[in-house]
Formats: sequence, structure tokens, C-alpha cells
Amino acid sequence: MNQVFETQLQVVQRALGDVIAPALSSAESYVIEQLQLSIVTLAFMQQRLPYARRHYRGTVASYIAMVAAIVELLAEFNDTSHSHLDALITKGRILLNCPEAEIADYREFLGELRVSIAALATAAENADYESALDALIIDLSGPILLQERIWCIPLGFELRPQDLPEPNWNRRA
Repeated sequence: MNQVFETQLQVVQRALGDVIAPALSSAESYVIEQLQLSIVTLAFMQQRLPYARRHYRGTVASYIAMVAAIVELLAEFNDTSHSHLDALITKGRILLNCPEAEIADYREFLGELRVSIAALATAAENADYESALDALIIDLSGPILLQERIWCIPLGFELRPQDLPEPNWNRRA
């Protein structure tokens, strides 16, 4: 048996599409739909698997930059009540420099960052810097969301995928 993940995914796609799908021709429409979704998901995984680690590393780096910009903004308003943000930046930089870091580590850290940013935005209600913080988060979220859209191109949701820029995770630094 071939041990290359991409090849294994291709074999499963072919089996589902060329053998199982025709055998289910008389099945309920939802069964066929679920099979087609499974095939599309496997194709997506096959296309993105080689880039997954770089994609998540890039996303972590973008969020760390956002948190660093938030720290600078808060310093301008003499708000030092969010010292945990410096700890998150340090933790994120250590994670990015760790050669053994797994995708799950990046995903877990991204969750932690997102929760912290959301909590900070909520806590900033009626603060002097509320609108500046909201604007900063929105501005710095744009490129992150764009990369997420690019990541999901194989799923077929983009009307004009050719108009999107090259993914940052597809380039080696």
C-alpha cells in the first residue's frame, strides 16, 4: 500500500467517485449529496495538506502582529491593564520558532488569541480607545480573512478566485 498521504487521498477519491457513486445511483438524493461532499472534502485535503503547516504559521504570525499593534495602541492611551497580551506575543513567537510545533499547536494558540482579542474588544466598551481598537482589529483582520478565503478556494465558494492574490502560505520565506 502506498504510504504517501496525497496518493492515499487520491485513491479514496477515485474509489468513491468511480466505484461507490455509480453503485449508489438509486440511493436517496441526500446519500449522493453526502458522498459528493465527501469527495470534494478529500480533494480539498489533498490540495491543502502540503501547505497546512505554513498556512497556520502565517495565520499565527498575522495574529501576533495584530496583538502587538493592539499593545502599541493601548500604550498610547496609557492603558497597561492588559499585560497578558505581551505574554501572548512571547508565547506566539516561541511557538513560531519551535520546529516541533504541530498544526494542532497552532490551531490551539489561534483559538487562545482570538478569545483574548474578542474579550479585549468587549472590555473596551466605553473606553477612550474603543473606536480606535475596533478600527485596528477590523483593519488587521482584513488580510487574515483574505488568506482564509484563498485557503478555501478549492471548495468553490469564490465567484472570481482568479482575482484573489497569491496565498502567503504558498511562498517559502
